[in-house]
Amino acid sequence: MTIAFGTDGWRGVIADDCTFAEIRRIAAATARYYSASDGPGDRNRIVVGYDTRFLSPEFARAAAEIFAAAGIDVLLSDRPIPTPAVSFHVRRLGLRGGVAITASHNPGRYNGFKFKAHFGGSAPPETYAAIAAEADRPAPASALRGRIETADLMTPYRDRLAGLVDVAAIRRAPLAVLADAMHGAAGTLVADVLGGGTLRVESLHANRDPLFGGVHPEPIAANLGEAAERVRKGGFGLAVAQDGDADRLGVLDASGRFVSPHQVLALLLLHVFRGRGVRGGIAKTFSTSFQVDRIARALGVPLIETGIGFKYVAELMNRGEAVAGGEESGGYAFAFHLPERDGVLSALLLVESLARTGRTLGEALEALAREFGRFEYGRRDVHLPVDTIGAFVRDVRERAPGSVAGEPVTGVADRDGVKYLFAERGWLLHRLSGTEPMVRLYCEHEDAGTMERILDAAEARLRDFAATASRTPVSRD
Repeated sequence: MTIAFGTDGWRGVIADDCTFAEIRRIAAATARYYSASDGPGDRNRIVVGYDTRFLSPEFARAAAEIFAAAGIDVLLSDRPIPTPAVSFHVRRLGLRGGVAITASHNPGRYNGFKFKAHFGGSAPPETYAAIAAEADRPAPASALRGRIETADLMTPYRDRLAGLVDVAAIRRAPLAVLADAMHGAAGTLVADVLGGGTLRVESLHANRDPLFGGVHPEPIAANLGEAAERVRKGGFGLAVAQDGDADRLGVLDASGRFVSPHQVLALLLLHVFRGRGVRGGIAKTFSTSFQVDRIARALGVPLIETGIGFKYVAELMNRGEAVAGGEESGGYAFAFHLPERDGVLSALLLVESLARTGRTLGEALEALAREFGRFEYGRRDVHLPVDTIGAFVRDVRERAPGSVAGEPVTGVADRDGVKYLFAERGWLLHRLSGTEPMVRLYCEHEDAGTMERILDAAEARLRDFAATASRTPVSRD
C-alpha cells in the first residue's frame, strides 16, 4: 500500500492512522530513498525534529531508530522545535534532508511526518512520490548502525532568527506585543528574541499541551478568542500567533480584530522591499489577494502565481525567480532566510516594520489601504464525505453561473481548485483540502458585505448539492 502524502507530508489521526507502525513504515521508506537516491547533501546524516503533539517525541525517537538501523546518523532534537528549525539545520549542516514529526495546524487528534529537502524547505512532489514508491520494501540494512545524537536544536535556530532582524531597534520601540504560541512549537521564541528593552512582549499559551487547550492550533480568528481578549484587556498594540509547528502566522490588531493574512503578506512585502532593500520576484499561491498583484506592479518586480502548497513557492525561490512568497493561510518566506514558511520570523519582521516606521499596526494598515485599495477576505471550511466534496468541485467546474449573489462572474480560473473571478473587484475559490475531508470556500472582494453574501451563496450551493447527492448532514467549522 502506497503512502498518501498531502500538500506537505503525511498526516493521520493518532491511534487510528498515525501509529508507531505507520511512522516506522514511512521512516523506512524515507530511509531507503535517502540512502539510495542521487542528489546534493550529506546522505550519511539526517536531522529529526518534532512538535508538541501527543506522542511526537516518541514518534521522533521511533523514526530515528529506523534511520540509525539503516546506517544513517541522526541528530535528534532534545525538545519540541518549529518545523522551520528542522529546515534551518538541514541547510546549515548540508544534509540531504530532515524530518519533522508534526501535523502542523491540524486538530490535536492528528500527528504526521514531513520531509524537508536539502535546500531547507518543503520537499517537492517528485521527492514525496519517490519516497512513496519505497513503501513496504525491506528496510535498508547496514552493517554499521548509525548513531543517534540528542542535541539542542532550538538555540542555534533562535540565534539565527535574532540575527535576521534589527533586535536593538525593536527593543527600543514603545510597542506592546502579545505572542501566542497556541501551545505549539513556537513556545517563548518571540519573547526570547525580543525581550529585554522598552518593548513589552508577553507570551501566551507557551507551554506544551497536546490538546492545544481544546482549540484547533491554526492561527485564524475563530481560534484566537482568548488572545483577542488578552490584547484588549492588556493594552497590547498587536498579537502574533503561530500554528502547531510554527510555520504560519496569524495577527490581531489592538482591538483584537483578526488581520487578514493577505494584509499581513502585503505589509511584509512592503517592509522587505522598501524598508530592507530586497529586490527580485514575488511568488503567491492561487488563493492569495489581488492586493499582492498591485504591490508587485508598484514595486516593478515580477509576480508569479503558483498552485496551492508552499513547495511551489520554494521551487521558485530555489530557481532564483522569487525572493519572497506567501499564501492565504499565513505562510510567508524570504530568500534571505529559507525557502520555507517561518511563522516566528514573519512575526519578527512585522514587529520590525512597526518599530522602524514608528507606526501602529492600525496606521500601517490604513496606509496600505490608501495606496493599494481595501480588500475584505473570508474563508469557510465545510466538512463532508470525500466522494461528495469531489463531486461538488466537479459540478462547480462544469456549471459556472453568470453571477454569484448578484456579482457578475467575469471569468473562471481552474488551477488548484475552481476560482470564479469578479473582474478586479474580487474572486471566489472552491477547493478540496489537501489534508482533511473538507471543502474550503475562499472569497475576496472590495466590499465586505458583498464578500459575505458571496460566501453565503457558495455555502448554500454546497449544502443543497450535498443534500441532493447524499442527504449527508453538513458540519461547518
